[in-house]
Amino acid sequence: MTLRARLAFALGLLTAVAVTTMAVVGYRTTASRLKDEIDSSLLGAASRFADPDGNYARVVCSQLARQDPGDEGRRELADLPGTGVQCVSPAGVVVARSSTDPVKVDAADRALASAGGRTRLRTVGDDRIATVAVTGGAVQLSRDLEEARDVLASLRLRFSVIGAVVTALAALLGWLIARRVTRPVVELTAATESIVASGRLDADVPAGGRDETGRLAASFASMLATLRRARDQQQRLAQDAGHELRTPLTSLRANVEVLRRHPGLPAETRDQVLAELDSELRELSHLTDELVALVAAESDDEAMQPVDLAVLAGRAARRAQRRWRHPVQVTVEGRTSVVGQPRRLLRLLDNLLDNACKFDPSLEAIEVTVRPGAVEVRDHGPGIAPADRDHVFDRFYRSPAARTRPGSGLGLSIAHEVAVGHGGELTASNHPGGGALFTLRLPLTPDDGASGWNQAGGGDDAHRSLTEPPTPSYLDRPDLSV
Repeated sequence: MTLRARLAFALGLLTAVAVTTMAVVGYRTTASRLKDEIDSSLLGAASRFADPDGNYARVVCSQLARQDPGDEGRRELADLPGTGVQCVSPAGVVVARSSTDPVKVDAADRALASAGGRTRLRTVGDDRIATVAVTGGAVQLSRDLEEARDVLASLRLRFSVIGAVVTALAALLGWLIARRVTRPVVELTAATESIVASGRLDADVPAGGRDETGRLAASFASMLATLRRARDQQQRLAQDAGHELRTPLTSLRANVEVLRRHPGLPAETRDQVLAELDSELRELSHLTDELVALVAAESDDEAMQPVDLAVLAGRAARRAQRRWRHPVQVTVEGRTSVVGQPRRLLRLLDNLLDNACKFDPSLEAIEVTVRPGAVEVRDHGPGIAPADRDHVFDRFYRSPAARTRPGSGLGLSIAHEVAVGHGGELTASNHPGGGALFTLRLPLTPDDGASGWNQAGGGDDAHRSLTEPPTPSYLDRPDLSV
């Protein structure tokens, strides 16, 4: 059963229950009211016969006794319209009546006629009977219930017809309402089925309103947009990675072919080819590492924890010095604790320092300044060209001046994604004094403590103006060691 059918059925069922309840209550109320009116009429007439001297009862019974008993039908009294009268002696014998059909006298009626008592009401067949004690016996008053029953039967029929019609109209109205309400869901389902069948993520999603279905459509459209971006990024990453891998692989294949076809190469030429092979293998290994790091950065589930940027900056500086033999100077000012993932933040700083060392041919130290919630990395190289400033964080982007240098063009892209993933930002600019300046800003922890120390690069031994804080436990792991 479809959602529309279920809604229509539910609305029709609720209407049927409501109409049935109202009909039952109305029918019972009407039946009770009719019965009360008949009883009230009989008791009113009975009160006239219950006078202490019994004159009214004697007159009525005498009048009925003088009438011809052979007359057919009911002989109504002028002052008691619609009411049958039957007079009973103290012995329980009917002495006069207004109808040819006598009312049955039972033991209770005979006792009432002989000894007196309260007026008695009862129903016999189609008649409602009131027996009242009078002087010299009893009088039985009867009212036909057929008219009341006809009214109730007509009422039952009307209630049934009205209930059926109202229920059918409610079901139809429920169907129309359900059709209108579920239209966005039906269209969204059609769009989803189209996407599943075609595999295309650019299907049009119907715009909704401000209700739940509208928000569902908006959320689905947002999810599709996210999936499209992820797919485009995957395709772009695959294309760029294939392009970047093709160059070193082609060079490796060419050099291997040279060695295979010319086994008798001079030693100098052979050493040159082997050196090129070694360089290409290093480049290929570095590119593979960057690709793995990029994928790991997108799926890293390392727990967030308080991290001291000063400690990470010092560790990254020593790693850069050992890799590049380039002096690095780290200056810490004020509190430096942030909330983040140590492994990813260390890779971010490693990439910034690798980039600085790569483009700084001078012997001046790379300057790393750690401030509250921020890290600045400055080199003394040529800086960033205006044409490259908007692309430095693009994946696989390499400026014309950098294409002759080692690298894959992924380092700064990974660093930027790590910064954004931590709720911060990474910006690139040129320092007024020359060289490039990369600034990382991250949210501070609420309870970060003040600390400060200065490390002058140039070797593994560092000079600190203040005592270096103890190494945090998260740096005791092999993947974060120097």
